[in-house]
Amino acid sequence: MRVRYTDTALSEVDGILSHIARENRAAAGDVSEAIAATVKRIVDQPDDSPIVYDGAVRAKTVERFQYRVYYVTTEHEIIIRNVRSTRRMRPWERGRWRAREPSRASTL
Repeated sequence: MRVRYTDTALSEVDGILSHIARENRAAAGDVSEAIAATVKRIVDQPDDSPIVYDGAVRAKTVERFQYRVYYVTTEHEIIIRNVRSTRRMRPWERGRWRAREPSRASTL
């Protein structure tokens, strides 16, 4: 099955690796390899990951790192839509998140 990255996904991967490489080039290489291994696992079993959005977008966690690969499948290809830190909002949650009010500690 063919794999295609969206421009957004390519930009996100580049940003992740560039950010890490500023401090540790070896770590950036490790993350790059882990992302590639995750995509290979997706190709091997595309329906194995849970659907997380809109009835079609699936997400697979990058092992050993706090990143997730978001993708959709068609009859002939896998489209990598996003590669994001698990610390960030999902791509479709922009504008839906609202900061929670600070909890108030009860005083005795």
